[in-house]
This record gives sequence, structure tokens and C-alpha cells, in this order.
Amino acid sequence: MKRIKSLFKRYRFSRTQFIVSAIFFVACGFGIWVIYEVVHTQSAADWYESKAENGNLVTLPKDDAPHKAAMEWWYYNGHLISESGKQYSFHYTVFLVSNIADHIVSHASINEHQTGKHYTAQRRTAGNPSTIKENSFEFIQGDWHMLGSDGRDKLKIMTNEFSFDLDLTSTKLPVFHGENGIIPLKDAGHSYYYSRTRMAVSGVVKINNTTEKVTGISWFDHQWGDFAVGRLSWEWFSLQLNDGIDLMIYQLHDRKTNEPILFIGSIDQNGNTENLVEKDFNIAPRRKWTSNKSKISYPTEWAIDIPSKNINLVVKSINESNEFDAMLTTYNIYWEGAIQVQGSHTGSGFMELYYMDKKH
Repeated sequence: MKRIKSLFKRYRFSRTQFIVSAIFFVACGFGIWVIYEVVHTQSAADWYESKAENGNLVTLPKDDAPHKAAMEWWYYNGHLISESGKQYSFHYTVFLVSNIADHIVSHASINEHQTGKHYTAQRRTAGNPSTIKENSFEFIQGDWHMLGSDGRDKLKIMTNEFSFDLDLTSTKLPVFHGENGIIPLKDAGHSYYYSRTRMAVSGVVKINNTTEKVTGISWFDHQWGDFAVGRLSWEWFSLQLNDGIDLMIYQLHDRKTNEPILFIGSIDQNGNTENLVEKDFNIAPRRKWTSNKSKISYPTEWAIDIPSKNINLVVKSINESNEFDAMLTTYNIYWEGAIQVQGSHTGSGFMELYYMDKKH
């Protein structure tokens, strides 16, 4: 009996040691994670920071898949119409950041055009939850899904306020921006960049308790490289014109000095793509909207002229109040929303404005 008690005491002691040791190692691991978060995620610039190198040209569908790059994102925007005639617009982006440790961040929004209501959501996850598959990408963050390969994609978002479940199919050849899919960003580095500019969309949208079947058109961007996004500010436009022209305009500036770094564009019609450089187009702001929350002023109406193509456009935000406060995940604030196109051509599109100051 004494021997049994002695064994039990030794068992209790060893079990206690095990529990204490386990708690100690978990605490150490958590402490290391906290230190990493504090040291390495203090600002948007730190979160994005890297240097750049050039490499092989873009090959599809191989380069749909994630790369060993410091910064990479998969981005969608789109215009939707329901069977009852309601109009919506959405965007959904996954950022994959690889530095000392991997992080994945997702931003999603939907705009209800009838009411002007703008819903946003964001998630951040340590590590890389993507499923490794050849020629494709698949990101799963709980009930948020983004997956695709060679222009056949699936998007699913579920939140308390809104959700969507969309199937997308590319209807045109991909567009490679810059020099065969590579754009130079001066001291900030280089970036690989291609788009699928017209994707047919079908699925469902749910706003609060109302579910609608929808169809529409979407634009997909994939960009990656070892570049420093934190050094940049920009204006970016994706336009889908009613005569079949798809147009991308990208103006990047030094965020501190506002000096121009790169003004580029691409114009695609019937699968024929022409790259645009600064001398080929003119864009100018016409109207501004100032956020009550951030006090940042965003130009939400622009004139865009491409003289050689006889294109003279005015693009206007459908809903001016489209600021996305991402301070919880990427430590920045930007404007992202749908635009209408008028002038020599009509159509629809999207605009992204990133400044992080009040001077614009």
C-alpha cells in the first residue's frame, strides 16, 4: 500500500512538472509572438517593407500560384446586378506578406448603390493558410474563401452584415502590364503585375437578411515582388468601357515627397494590349471628398484623356463615402470604390486612392 502511495505521489509530481513545463513553453511562445508583433508591425511602412529584384517573366497559369516574394496580393473588384434590379459593387483582396514570418490579410467590402451603404470587413492571420497547389491559389480564413486557377475563380465572404458567394470566369486573355508583366518602382523595387480585366460573375449577395441572386463583371489583379509599398502613394483606375476597351491607369508617387515615381497604363481591346507611358495620357482631379473620420481628402472625380485613342473621360465615384479603415490589419487607410464612366465612352470601373495624409 505504501508503495502504491509512493508511486502515486511520484506520478502526481511528474504530472505537475509536465503541466508547469507546458505552460512555461506556451508562455514563452506567446511572448515571442507578442514581441514580434510589437517590433515588426508598428506601421504600414514596416508591415510592407522590402527590397526588389527582377526575375523571370510572368507565365500563366503557373504564376497564378503564390511566390516566394516579400509582398504579394490577389485582388478583385466588380459590379453586380440582382434579378430584382438592385446594383452592388464589391472588392476582395488577399495580401500575403513574407518577411521574418508570414502574414496573410484579407480586406472585403460591398456597396449597396440604392442606399449608398458601404460595408467593410477585414481579417489578419499569422502564417500562410494557403493550400499549396500547382498553377492555382487557395486561401481559407474560416468562412472566407478565395481560390482560382487560369481564370476560373471562386470568392466567398461571410460576415454579420454582408456576405457573397461568387463564381468568376475570365472572358478575355490576361493583360501583362509594363515590360512583359514587370513594372519598375525606382528605389521601391520592381513588381510583377498582370490582370484578367473581364470576368463574368454569377452568385448570391446577402445584405443583412436580404439575399439576392446576382450577375455581373469583375476585374482581377495579381501583383508580387520584393518591393516597398510603404514608400508609395498612388491613384489606380480600372475601367471597363462599353465598346470592349479595358483600361488601367496607375500613378505612383513618393509618399514623403509626392514626387512622381511611375505613371503607366494599359489599354486592351479584342485581346490586343498596348502599354501606356506618362506622355500618352493625362489625368486631373476635378472634385474632392474629405473623410470626417480621417480628415484625408480624396479626389473622387477625375478627367482622363488619351489623345492618341480619342478617349476623353470623366470618372465619378458612385458613393463618395468609400474609405476603408484598415488600421486593424495593415495599419493604413485608403479609398476603394466603384466609379461610373462618362464622356467619349461610357462604362464602369473602380478606383483606389492611397495617400495616408491630408494634403490631397
